[in-house]
Amino acid sequence: MPTVLIKLLSVALFLLAWPLLAAPPLRADMPVLKLAMYHSPPYYFTEDVAEPHGLSLDLLRPAARQLGLRIEVVVCPFPRCLKMAETGEVDIVAGLLQSPQREKFLHFIQPAMMNFVSSFVFYSRHNQRREIHKVGDLQGSTVTVMRDAVYFTEFDQATNFEKIAVNTEAISLDMVHKGRADYAITVEQTAEGSFSAAGLAITDLKRQPYHVNQNIRGYLAFSRQSPNFQLAPKLEQLLEQQYRAGMFHLLWQKYHLPAIRAQVQRYEKEPSAATPAE
Repeated sequence: MPTVLIKLLSVALFLLAWPLLAAPPLRADMPVLKLAMYHSPPYYFTEDVAEPHGLSLDLLRPAARQLGLRIEVVVCPFPRCLKMAETGEVDIVAGLLQSPQREKFLHFIQPAMMNFVSSFVFYSRHNQRREIHKVGDLQGSTVTVMRDAVYFTEFDQATNFEKIAVNTEAISLDMVHKGRADYAITVEQTAEGSFSAAGLAITDLKRQPYHVNQNIRGYLAFSRQSPNFQLAPKLEQLLEQQYRAGMFHLLWQKYHLPAIRAQVQRYEKEPSAATPAE
């Protein structure tokens, strides 16, 4: 292995390990921080695995250890995860897009845990005659959506077609494949994993011409009803330190989520917002 590569790997491993160097060892009696996780490969894995794993755990564990906390994963479908965060049954849910409605019961921890450009895309059966070139072309059709999910404004606000809410993207695609809905909307970056979870090949459905590119920023969000909400400012401060030390960027590379450089630079110039707004 070239010397330069060895040095780069050594630096990377040090950056990933540095928050743990002064952290207390894990103990069964440590206070618990409950993380709601749903299956959404290639970022979160909760189904058919020995134990849940993914980007949110990789980011949270070092900071939680520094706070003397251990993380307990609560596996749930996406809508249930969101509902438990709303009622304070869990402390944190990961990978959420920010919206005014969600901000009423969630504090979105800065910086974003994932930051990438992807497309919202639509899939149909191959025998679907109507092609979609704009949101207006969906008029009178049925579209499967993730329950309580946020997509893009024009689609979210449209009322000229029926939205069928389901718990996962895999169910959404399966319903279209079985002819129970006309179209499914997905995030292109996660579509392959959703097809796999549905037992489908990506060629089993037709990708429609219409797509919307968007900078997608997914956040760790802390429940305002959580009994541990007072920990949010300190957790945010530690995560920001990890971000500035380069840990987020290394993990984004691990999960094939390269940083959007212009936005990273803009964030680095801004003061952090470490205190949740009440």
